[in-house]
Amino acid sequence: MQADLLITALIDLDGGGDFLECNPTVCQQMVQGKAGQLRHGIVPQGWFAARAEGAPGGEPDAGAQDWSPVVDPDGGYTLFAGRIQDQAELAMQLGIDPALTAPGFYAALHARYGENCDGLIYGDYAAIRWFPQRRELRLSRSPTSFCPLHVWRHNGRLAVSSIPRALFAAGLVPQVDQAKLGDSLFFNYRDASRSWFAGASRVECGTMQWHDRAGMRRRRFWSVHSVPEIRLPDDADYVAAVDHAFRKGTQAELQGIARPAISLSGGLDSQGVASYMVEIGGPGMPIASFTSVPQSGWRAQPTDTSFGDEAAHVRALAQMYPQISPHFVTGETRHFGQDLDTMFALGSWPTRNETNMHWVHDIYARASEMGCDALFFGAAGNTGFSYDGLTGFPTWLAQGRWRHMWQQNARLPDHRPAWRRLVSRAVMPHLPLGLRRLMDAPRVWRPSPFATWCPLREGFARDSGVFERARHTHFDPDFYDVPTSRHWRAAVLDDMFSESAEIELALRLHHGIAVRDPTLYQPLLDLCIGIPDDQYLRDGTQRWLARRVLQGRVPEMVRTEPRAGRQAADWALRFQRDRAILQNDLAQMRDDPLLARVFDVERLSDNLAQWPGADGTTAGDYDHICAALGRAVSTARFLRYVQQHDGAG
Repeated sequence: MQADLLITALIDLDGGGDFLECNPTVCQQMVQGKAGQLRHGIVPQGWFAARAEGAPGGEPDAGAQDWSPVVDPDGGYTLFAGRIQDQAELAMQLGIDPALTAPGFYAALHARYGENCDGLIYGDYAAIRWFPQRRELRLSRSPTSFCPLHVWRHNGRLAVSSIPRALFAAGLVPQVDQAKLGDSLFFNYRDASRSWFAGASRVECGTMQWHDRAGMRRRRFWSVHSVPEIRLPDDADYVAAVDHAFRKGTQAELQGIARPAISLSGGLDSQGVASYMVEIGGPGMPIASFTSVPQSGWRAQPTDTSFGDEAAHVRALAQMYPQISPHFVTGETRHFGQDLDTMFALGSWPTRNETNMHWVHDIYARASEMGCDALFFGAAGNTGFSYDGLTGFPTWLAQGRWRHMWQQNARLPDHRPAWRRLVSRAVMPHLPLGLRRLMDAPRVWRPSPFATWCPLREGFARDSGVFERARHTHFDPDFYDVPTSRHWRAAVLDDMFSESAEIELALRLHHGIAVRDPTLYQPLLDLCIGIPDDQYLRDGTQRWLARRVLQGRVPEMVRTEPRAGRQAADWALRFQRDRAILQNDLAQMRDDPLLARVFDVERLSDNLAQWPGADGTTAGDYDHICAALGRAVSTARFLRYVQQHDGAG
């Protein structure tokens, strides 16, 4: 049986009706986009609906069939979106029937192990369990889940769904939450339970929720800070452990996949994923790779820290592995925000970085058109096996490993005096943020976010509580260095999963292709989180662990590359071409009372007018135009979309 992509539960906690009045409208929302068959049916005091993932690259299956959900042996009813990894192996270990479907397997596991069951399995999933006898609804998401769950509770009724528009169909009025709006434009994504819509909420990754007539309670069963430390006898043991977990994770992600594709860059992460895919798939499994490259007319800007065209690095990997067939996309025919309305309609959610979406859409579309059944990524590499290790310095200072800290500081390339870089790397991360901001206040190289990358009016940010929520969630808009790798990883992973699941789901519904990512395989991620920093930074080499793991697996030009690839390196050409489109958006924002109150339209307009275009691009231009203006325009379009639609049409 195919995995389910979308799930919805409508429950009356007071023991009343079965939501018959809104079921047809909810079904209409769930059949939008490219996915498989929708089935729906009544359960005691409620109604369930689930839509299968669908055939790769297929057209939408707009039909819906009646369904009689089966009661589980413990008296519950189960909806399950996504996948359980290593299910056959786990079934053998725990004595559970391996032939069970994913919902049945999860229900059996929960019945046997209770609330500890999520800690026993790995996967990318969201689960709903309804117990009508005690009128309790249990919700859960895996730690690395791209399967969102949105929740709306009103007068004893509870609606839970993968997509917000199902909640609108059930009665939620789609009004944008002003706190979420301000936080998002301030880059604060730390509150993963907050929805873009007032009155709704979300289930965070790695958490469980229980809803009954008395209210709601929640518990987090996984976090970066709870992962145990890993200490192995020898440097080589760390390489062997990561290699084993990486191989197993790739094997789990390739399960059931016949024609994979990969979004391939010139960096260590996706190239490492590709190398393991080749090994596990063997010569009989072709792999189509898709790489974003700058459009014609782009001129490289020499830099010691980054490069904009990753084609040469990708071609080098393809020469190593004939199974890889490289394809290069520019997205140059797509204008800024071209697919935004479709994404809003399918996901009821704004994109987070529209500047990159031209090549993202091109890669999804081309992989789907070629009949690939899954698109692979290496999105969590930087938080896992390819971590740079630079938090080693404040960590070694706190541990009293001062001689090791001094030696490593001397070997890391840096033009500053040794004492100064040691203070910057090791001491400063431990100082309170308020003190660091006070020390940096006179320095022109750290200007206010409201003069650079943030499109908000500072007054709106203050009035809407942006600063208070930033302090409450420990979000730092100045992005100072943090004292431990756990802090850095937690921030990056929280930001990734706070918003990406809804965007990823809309992409899947738009293009009809599944996604996989071995770097998010939890045993691999947990292992890498627990490994000490000195395995990642040694003798001046950052990402030391990844460079050892990938020796012989990727080309030397990739393995030893000290620079980072730049996504959308040709952004200036695109913004210059679309200048009239952006000016029109700014005019609409100026004429809209809500948008004019939220966005600093005058500043954004002045920055665009003063920007000389592609030939005059600077780092400041990137902040003013690409970051601030791009995010303002895409978010403003989302706000207008919500204003113009009732959320259910």
